[in-house]
Order: sequence, then structure tokens, then C-alpha cells
Amino acid sequence: MNNVKTIIASLLLVSGVTFAQENNSEVLQTTTSKTYNVNMGDKMVKRSVEVTTERENTIMHDEKDANKIDQSRITDSVATITKTVKIDNDEDDAFDEKIVFSYESKTPEDFVLVSNADELVVAIDEGSSLKILESMNLKSKGTMGNKATYIFTDDKGKDIEFLVEEYNKDWDMNDSK
Repeated sequence: MNNVKTIIASLLLVSGVTFAQENNSEVLQTTTSKTYNVNMGDKMVKRSVEVTTERENTIMHDEKDANKIDQSRITDSVATITKTVKIDNDEDDAFDEKIVFSYESKTPEDFVLVSNADELVVAIDEGSSLKILESMNLKSKGTMGNKATYIFTDDKGKDIEFLVEEYNKDWDMNDSK
């Protein structure tokens, strides 16, 4: 009976090591706070946002290093960027809106989606603040359930495609993560 327990424990240990070896990705997460201004017709309103960026890098190794302990990484491997934007539209300290979107690493990381009245707009990072790109139009590519894919063209003429996973205009930060 003791040998059976030892064999089962050994199998669990080996399978745990095998699964740990299969996970070839790393996740980097950063959170920043920014502000941006919205023209409400008669006045400019300052809004604050908290942007959490999660970058999941797929780790790929050079095939010639397959049998080495210290393998060289391939630096141009694919990464998925997921951004969670929490927006405070008023004077209180609570966030009022939440937008979650993701895209591939081929696109620049210096943009976020924010709300301007009742629409999503693209904003770019300008130090401690965000600048809404007035001339930037989002084109809807398609929807799947409550998720929508959008495309915008950057200033270099490159199409950037991203998936809006969640857009909640009446978000209560006490009810969710």
C-alpha cells in the first residue's frame, strides 16, 4: 500500500512539472492614472481614468537551443494586450464607466479607449494626460454576443483592430472587479 502511495505521489509530481513546463507565457501588468477633457458644449469637463494594461507575452525559444538549459528567447513573439479603463465622469471618487479591450502586440500600446458623451473614442498618451483624437473614427467590424470588434486607422495609415470585451456605462466598482 505504501508503494502505491509513493507511485501516485511521483506521478502527480511529474505531471505537475510537465504542466509547468508547458506554460510558455509571461504576464506583465501596469496601472496608470490619467486625465482628459471633454467638451460638453458650454464647458470643458475634466475626467480621470485608471488604465490597467496587461501584456501576455508568448515565450518562444530558438530551435537551435532546444537541448540547452539557458535557451535564447525570440524577441518578436506574439503578445496579447488587454486594457481595462475605469472612468470617473463626475466629482466623486468612484469610477462610473468601465471599458475592457484587447489587441495584438503588432499595434502600438500608447492608445486607450475612453467615452466622450455616448460614444467610444480613441485617446493617446501625453504624459500625465490623455488627448482625444478628434479626427479618429472607429469603424465597427463585427459583433459576437456582447463583444464588438473595431478598427481605426492610425496617423501612419495602418489599420489597428481590437476587440471590446466589455463596455459598461453604468459601472459600479463595488459590484465587480
